[in-house]
Amino acid sequence: MAADPEEDAALSWAGDEPVKAEPVRRVEVVDATPKASTPAALLVTYGILAGAYLLYTIGWVISIQRLNAVRVASSEPLNAIMFSLDEALAIASPAIWFGSMFLLSRGRKPMIRLLLLLVGLVAVLPWPFVLGAWV
Repeated sequence: MAADPEEDAALSWAGDEPVKAEPVRRVEVVDATPKASTPAALLVTYGILAGAYLLYTIGWVISIQRLNAVRVASSEPLNAIMFSLDEALAIASPAIWFGSMFLLSRGRKPMIRLLLLLVGLVAVLPWPFVLGAWV
């Protein structure tokens, strides 16, 4: 069936030129997957270590709550401020260690990162909670 010239005239403005068909361009699909992916076992290990560091943070919170229940308030404001700062840093130390080890060991072998995270498990252990002090 041939196109009716009157229909074409009704669908265009005066002075319009007919639309020319453009050739179809080929688009290359680039593989966006990373070349070196992290093994699943390593990701699970990082998750377990992150959970341990979260438990350490909870241990520090509990230890500091126990300590605040038995400590005597200092009359000097600088001592009180420094003690509060120490408490805040103790609570944040597991998260600071975990984050800084991921940042500082970027680009290194995964075993070095795991070793540094394991060292941190000993370094930021909430000893007052483990030893049961201030009960």
